[in-house]
Amino acid sequence: MTTPKQDSPREQQRLNRLSLVLAAFCLLLPVLGLLAPKAVVPLSLIAGIVTAALVWPQKRPWQLVDRPLTLAVCLFIGWCLLASFWTPLPGEAAGLALRVGILLLIMIGLCGAAGLMGAEQSRKAGLALAVGLGLAVGLVLIEFAFGFPLFTVLKGPATSDYIAYSRLNRGITTIAILVWPLAVLFWQFGHRTVAFALPPAALALALSSQSSAAVLGLFAGLVAAALAGLGRSVGRLVLAAAVVLALVASPGVAKLMKEARLHEAEYLSNTARYRVHIWSFVSDRIVERPLIGWGFDSSGSIPTEGAESAGISRKVIPSHPHNGPLQILLELGAVGAVLTIAILYLIGRRIDHLPTAARVCSQGMCITILCIAATAYGLWQSHWLAVIGGAAVASVVVLPRSAAGRPQTAATTPPDPSQDAGAPRDS
Repeated sequence: MTTPKQDSPREQQRLNRLSLVLAAFCLLLPVLGLLAPKAVVPLSLIAGIVTAALVWPQKRPWQLVDRPLTLAVCLFIGWCLLASFWTPLPGEAAGLALRVGILLLIMIGLCGAAGLMGAEQSRKAGLALAVGLGLAVGLVLIEFAFGFPLFTVLKGPATSDYIAYSRLNRGITTIAILVWPLAVLFWQFGHRTVAFALPPAALALALSSQSSAAVLGLFAGLVAAALAGLGRSVGRLVLAAAVVLALVASPGVAKLMKEARLHEAEYLSNTARYRVHIWSFVSDRIVERPLIGWGFDSSGSIPTEGAESAGISRKVIPSHPHNGPLQILLELGAVGAVLTIAILYLIGRRIDHLPTAARVCSQGMCITILCIAATAYGLWQSHWLAVIGGAAVASVVVLPRSAAGRPQTAATTPPDPSQDAGAPRDS
């Protein structure tokens, strides 16, 4: 019988420092995601730089990162750079593509570094995530209970209740995403009732806010997680269908929503009706350049001659279509869609190999992110990409560790004697 290789004292000290960096990152991510979303980007950059200084003396970048995923991301960014040449402002578009690429590669590197931590280091970083998310939820409840005192100080008095609640939207969506790795953490600690209750509790919090995107994302994520709990085959099917249908069927769905006159439906909010109008217009433009799109970050410059007005003082399309799949098809065409599916396929493969609890929650988180991305933020907004990447880092941080101290996969996970013998097994 072989014994796990023991790290040298110097290597152990390096990993302890790494765990402090990642613990600080996990602690600050939900709080900044609520109070100062744009600050999540410098937080990610600082964590990436410090992590590189700690890890790279022993691990070269190509040894640390997931190489197939990194290659797929590089090909995607390469296409974004190429697609910058047929935009109205190629230089600005290319600069944005480079910034997006650097941020994505930093997040991949942080995920790789998180996988180096041992069980005790992972536990401490996971507890930091729990504290940070608890602080964020506590601040939201304070805002609700006392008339938004923090955001009144940070941004001045709100002119309406809608604006007061909408200031919390980015923080609510951050909580909606990060609650999934937190559920995995409580599962690892043996608090399974709490783990099951956390996503529904986050949904209840979202329902108290103005964030329809978070409500939709969490509801869909809960359904996806419940289905994924039936077995790996079901989980694969749900995730694959969500990804492919989002990128293939979204233009048709947008046209059907317009034909059903949802842009005039009084039971929908003004913002929801406006989105229906935007998505229908975008779907028409996608058909005009289906292969290579209109160019990276060109959404705000799409010609609108002859388009139906969206209403007084409203643009036909704002700076982005508030729908990630449509934005990819509009700006990057079918080529960009194929590269996106390749990236999500690789991520799905990694999720599929996780132990049951981590797999189910990660699939729930993926569906939550896809739903929010399909209804809310611009795809290239750095703070939004940083939150998604930060959630991926947190998901690696909370993974159970093997005897060697490294994240477990399904193949290395020991059987759970407490599991009901009649419960569905993974296929």
